[in-house]
Order: sequence, then C-alpha cells, then structure tokens
Amino acid sequence: MANVLQAGESVPFSGTYKVVHSGQHNEAHYVLALRGETFPGSLRCSDQVKIQLALSAVYVVTHPFFHSEQRVTIGEEYSS
Repeated sequence: MANVLQAGESVPFSGTYKVVHSGQHNEAHYVLALRGETFPGSLRCSDQVKIQLALSAVYVVTHPFFHSEQRVTIGEEYSS
C-alpha cells in the first residue's frame, strides 16, 4: 500500500479511506474521514490498522459550484 497511514495520525485529505486490520478479525473495508480529524484505533487491533486514501472528496457546502445558506468549513476548502 502506498502512502499508508495509521491510527493516531491526522487525516490529510477528506475522502474515503481503505482500512486493513492486523490479523484476521475483520476484512478490509472503507470509511469516510474529514481532513484534520484523527484516525481512531481499532477496537480489536488498536493502532495496528493500515489506512490508505481511496478517493478524495470535498464537502459539498465548501465547494464554490454549489449554493449553501450556511457556509461551513469542514475539512479543506475547494481547490482546483
């Protein structure tokens, strides 16, 4: 896995991440994380999870191509 992240690290980009657990207790799965959050540890394998960005995404109300009555900044602002 290229650019592998681990539990306890800061989320670098908002988007969908593939999570691979240590051992056989869970199959690989995908999670949504927002930039600036911290990846939590697994309940079973603690900080032994491997996390990799699968698809980056911008929160819709921060994107300039959409109208929003309430401008909020979660994760990163849109940049082309």
